[in-house]
Amino acid sequence: MAYCRYCGAEMPDKSAYCPSCGAAVEGSRNTGGFNTYSSPNDIEDNRLISILCYFGILFLIPYLTKPESQFVRFHSNQGLVLLLFLVAAGIASRIPFLGWIIGIVCGIFAFVCFIIGIVNVCNGEMKELPIIGQIRIIK
Repeated sequence: MAYCRYCGAEMPDKSAYCPSCGAAVEGSRNTGGFNTYSSPNDIEDNRLISILCYFGILFLIPYLTKPESQFVRFHSNQGLVLLLFLVAAGIASRIPFLGWIIGIVCGIFAFVCFIIGIVNVCNGEMKELPIIGQIRIIK
């Protein structure tokens, strides 16, 4: 049995993250500055405010009020990426005919991502959005 070097909690063998504090185990893969696991206290304390991350510019409220929360930072990044995707889709939709089709398809995709993001927050999960979720702007 291994022990976390940050909080001292026992960790299962071959664990990539501490189940108590969410710290990455040395030598494990940590993608884009985010662990895929956050401490249960962090999730429970910030679940409600993290829903705002998917409502456009409102992602700034949780990001600026809870900068130490990994759960909030992850969902703020996902919300920012979704917002930038919508802005790019809005610009592309100004092109006659082809742009209109692109705008409709991107709008439907963005709505689906919006729902997926809110469901992930409500379930306390740190799952990336489809296709666009791998982009890291907020570290």
